[in-house]
Amino acid sequence: MNTTRQTLLHRVRDPSDREAWEQFFELYAPLLEGYARAHGLGKDDAEEVRDQCLEVLAKKLPSFEYERARGSFSAWLHRIAHGKVIDLVRARKVRARESVELSTLADEGQSLDRHWEAQWRAEHLRYALGKVQADEEPERFRVFEMLLVDELDVAEVCARTGLKATQVYKIKAAVLAKVRDVLERLGTGAEA
Repeated sequence: MNTTRQTLLHRVRDPSDREAWEQFFELYAPLLEGYARAHGLGKDDAEEVRDQCLEVLAKKLPSFEYERARGSFSAWLHRIAHGKVIDLVRARKVRARESVELSTLADEGQSLDRHWEAQWRAEHLRYALGKVQADEEPERFRVFEMLLVDELDVAEVCARTGLKATQVYKIKAAVLAKVRDVLERLGTGAEA
C-alpha cells in the first residue's frame, strides 16, 4: 500500500471533519510512532515525534493540494517524520558517539527507507483488517484469520470449525474482498 486516497486527504482539509481526522489518526499515528521507535527513540520521544508530525499535518493539510508531479503523500509524510526524528536527536545534544547515528539519519532522508515502506503497508493492512473485523461476524472473521494469520490449510480449518471446504473458500473470498475494498477506499497504486 503506497498511497493515500485523495478523498481522505481532501476530507482532512476540513478541520471540523472529526470522522476524517479520527480515521487519519488511527491510520497514521502508529506509523509515525513506529518509525521513530525504529530509529532508536524511546517511547516518550517517539510519541513526541508522532505528535510533532501530526501538528505539522494539522497545519498544512487544510491547504494541501495533491500534485502527482511533486511525489506521493507517503514520501511527503516520510520527509516530515524523518525531519522530526533528526530534530529531536539534535535537540537532545547528541554525544560524539551518537553523531554517527545522526549522519546516518541525514543520509537516509534522501529516499524512503525500507522500514517506512514496510510499516506503511502494515499500518494500512492493520487498519483495513480492523475495519472489516468490526463489521464481520466473529466466526467468519476467525475462519479468515485461521487461513491467513495462523496459516492453517483448508483441511485443518474444516476440521476445527466443522465447515466444508467450499464454505471456507467462500468465507475467505468474501472477507478478503472486504479487506481489499477498505484498502481501495484508502487508495491503491503508487501515486498518492
